[in-house]
Amino acid sequence: MEAIEISLLGICGITLLLLCLQYARQGEMWDLLQSDRELERTARIHKQENSELRSALRAEREHVSQLQRQVQVLLGLVPEP
Repeated sequence: MEAIEISLLGICGITLLLLCLQYARQGEMWDLLQSDRELERTARIHKQENSELRSALRAEREHVSQLQRQVQVLLGLVPEP
C-alpha cells in the first residue's frame, strides 16, 4: 500500500511539474504575441507616416515645378542685353 501511495505522489509531482512547464511556455508565447502586436502597431504607424511623407513630397515637387515655370516665364519677359 505504501508503494502505491509513493507512486501516486510521484505521479502527482510529475504532473504538477509538467503543468508548471506548460504554464511557463504559455507565458513565453504570450510575450511573443504581445511583441508581435507591438511590431504590427509600429509598422502601421510607419506606413501612415510614409504615406504622409510621400504626399508632402509630391506637393513639394509640384510647387518646385510651378516655380520653375514661373522663372521660365519671367526669363522670357526679360530682354537680353
